[in-house]
Amino acid sequence: METEQSALAASLKEKLDVEIPDGFSEEEVKFMLEKRLGQLLERNPEEFFQMLYRIDIPERSLQDVLQQPDALATLADIVYQRQLQKVKTRLFYKGNQQAQPGDDELKW
Repeated sequence: METEQSALAASLKEKLDVEIPDGFSEEEVKFMLEKRLGQLLERNPEEFFQMLYRIDIPERSLQDVLQQPDALATLADIVYQRQLQKVKTRLFYKGNQQAQPGDDELKW
């Protein structure tokens, strides 16, 4: 069964092209995210904003965050928390996909 940590690493790899090593800490991941977000913002702002939209970061909170002096660190935290929330939700529902008694009766 997929663990929360491995699912988070896979999600970040897919969405942000960030390679997360095994046994990572939350701070290490946020630091790597901060660096990646900075690269995207500097090299290709359009891709940066599209990626944040796909990750489902609300535009209103993004505008507020970008006004702060430590914007990338704050944004890295928001991205981390959002991806973690998605992973937990997927794992929760994946674990509840067990066949229930009488499910055969509900099939069309």
